[in-house]
Amino acid sequence: MDAINLWNTLAITLLTVIGGIWTFFKLFYKYKSKVLFITNCQILHKKIWEDMCKLPGLKIKKHGDEDFAFRPLVLLPHCLKKYSDVKNGHKAILESINTNKEKNLKVIAEVYWIPENMPIWGSIKQPVFSLILRRYFGIERPMYQDEEIADTRRNPDWMPVRHSDAHLLPLNRPDKETNTILWAVSSAYTYRFFNPFDGTYHRETATDNFIEYCGLSIILSKRSLAHSEKD
Repeated sequence: MDAINLWNTLAITLLTVIGGIWTFFKLFYKYKSKVLFITNCQILHKKIWEDMCKLPGLKIKKHGDEDFAFRPLVLLPHCLKKYSDVKNGHKAILESINTNKEKNLKVIAEVYWIPENMPIWGSIKQPVFSLILRRYFGIERPMYQDEEIADTRRNPDWMPVRHSDAHLLPLNRPDKETNTILWAVSSAYTYRFFNPFDGTYHRETATDNFIEYCGLSIILSKRSLAHSEKD
């Protein structure tokens, strides 16, 4: 009888261990399958941020007029819901390998979902990054007195770009004659302009054309016990 009880105990213990291992890998696989790969992104501008802040369900707290530019923010289109289960207002980890392939770049960002039925902005299909995130990942940089950056023959790593100033803060180099703002884009990426009012793409800037960067390699993952990053 003692031998039978011993074997039963061993069997139960073994099944418990196997069940625990299976549960761990099941949860781990589920976590890994929820990683969102980002290859394109658009800019976070005043108009979309103001409209998002007006949505009562999001309860977004603003911290000044320049908050949307210098706060690490990501707006995600509803069509990407199946790839990420990060909740509105929660933090996520963005990770990218920089253009020189030297090391991974990581940052914690605040995430909000753009409602599918939201007028105008519901048509956006790409994630939207705040200015501080775009600079951190080396996608763009400001232009002030750096005249040489406009000459791609002397500085092939950066391309000058003009963007309408209609919905932006003058945090880069303004040109009052053309109502544009000038900054530099890494030559590791390409770019185009998207008009959310009619869903069309363009090569040139216009009042309601917002720049979209292409060719990124950034992953967005939900914060979990598997990550040790702190705020």
